[in-house]
Amino acid sequence: MKALLFAASVCAMSFFAATPATAETLGYPGMENASFIIDYPDDWEMAPGESLGDYVSLTSPSGVTLQLRTVPATETAIDEAVAENVKFLEETFTNVQLGDAEEVESGGLSGSLVLGSGIDAEKQAILFAMYFIALPDGKMAEIWYAAFKGDTKGTAAASAILNSFRTK
Repeated sequence: MKALLFAASVCAMSFFAATPATAETLGYPGMENASFIIDYPDDWEMAPGESLGDYVSLTSPSGVTLQLRTVPATETAIDEAVAENVKFLEETFTNVQLGDAEEVESGGLSGSLVLGSGIDAEKQAILFAMYFIALPDGKMAEIWYAAFKGDTKGTAAASAILNSFRTK
């Protein structure tokens, strides 16, 4: 329960933290036709998806990971994405604990947030969050957040990235 409370405070901070001192801007799926835009520090590694609908991954030097993509804003597509995410968590982590979905709003955009925790293969505590944010173009942004418990620097940088989330 403490891990979920910690994760909740970390993720809640993401909507109020300052934007990162960035060198990079990412538009998904591309800057010309971006459904959403974020800023991230130049010391984070970015791995693009191979095709539309694939996750774009951002990874901090300490291992904090953000994965971002869009899914159609239909109930079935969102339910499928959540089911895929839960299956991934259960296959990847032990002692998975998920909180209830919470409604969130930031910058005029609304969505849902699910917080959780688990233990990775190396027996390290991991905090994670799933965001689903309704976008003006009729799509839903799906954002994954995962960090090692106690990584305050990486978590602060991820919070700043999440805070930079915007549409054109």
